[in-house]
Amino acid sequence: MYDDLKQMAESALTRGLYDEAERLYQRELQKHGNSSDDPIVADCLRGLAMAYLGQGRFVDAEKAANRALAIDEDYWGGGCLQVGEAYFLMGEASRLQGFLGRAEFFYLESLPHRTAHLGSSHVDVAQVRARLALLGLIHGLYPDLNEMIIGCYRVYEVTPSTSEFIEFLGLPAMLRFFTEQNRRVEAEALYKNSMEALEATLGRTHRELGNLTRSWSFYVSSPKLAAPTLTSWQKRVTSSLAVDENLEKRAEQHIANLEYDKAENVYLLHLRLARERYGDYAPEVRHILANYASLLRRWQRLSDAVRIEKMVLKNF
Repeated sequence: MYDDLKQMAESALTRGLYDEAERLYQRELQKHGNSSDDPIVADCLRGLAMAYLGQGRFVDAEKAANRALAIDEDYWGGGCLQVGEAYFLMGEASRLQGFLGRAEFFYLESLPHRTAHLGSSHVDVAQVRARLALLGLIHGLYPDLNEMIIGCYRVYEVTPSTSEFIEFLGLPAMLRFFTEQNRRVEAEALYKNSMEALEATLGRTHRELGNLTRSWSFYVSSPKLAAPTLTSWQKRVTSSLAVDENLEKRAEQHIANLEYDKAENVYLLHLRLARERYGDYAPEVRHILANYASLLRRWQRLSDAVRIEKMVLKNF
């Protein structure tokens, strides 16, 4: 019976039926007793916390997760994965109440638990890092912020998902929170910092910049004020694609004419422009480096080609 209720509640959560999920978890809690220290109760409390988060009942969510944390620590010990899950839920509840310092503490507590049990490349570990990156975009105190964002994106892009990367970071929810709390200055700073960070890590023409601009217009600005920004971004994408195509054709033409030195100059120019537009670790940069290495092999500069190929394998 417990497994049936648990599966029904989890199914309701995944479908966004938070009221139904709450009802099912409450039934299971009544069955085992609210004051019980059984780990089954802790499982129900974590599920209940997720339902409360979906309902916007953040105080109740934090209380439920905190109770689950106490039960799991007593039963399994402080190093178990369940403790890390409870810390993460408490971090979410604190963040969505605007208690960012407390949220950061809970995320930092959750991270080693998830990393130890799931591995550093697991999407749930990247989710915690994404929340820390979000807080870094707000307070600007992480010197390795860009590396954090790149690491999260690399996991995100190989994980099946129906959400945008900015949602994986939690940006739309924070923009909405700052707007609802009339904290306009913080909302504008978060948008500005996020645009700069995404440009530096994903490139100036990446679709996530367009997604962020749309979120900004929906939650904070008005469509009329945001339209010029989105139009500018779309023009930048179109012009960048035209430049990329032109430079690649020029390099191919020089190679066909055996003018390897001229082709090399084109690739080096293209590489510099691509890094400025897309960021050092963008797929466009990897594509140019691969073409450049192929040219060097054709040119019998094997040591240079191997050096670039190793760099591509290491960084991409």
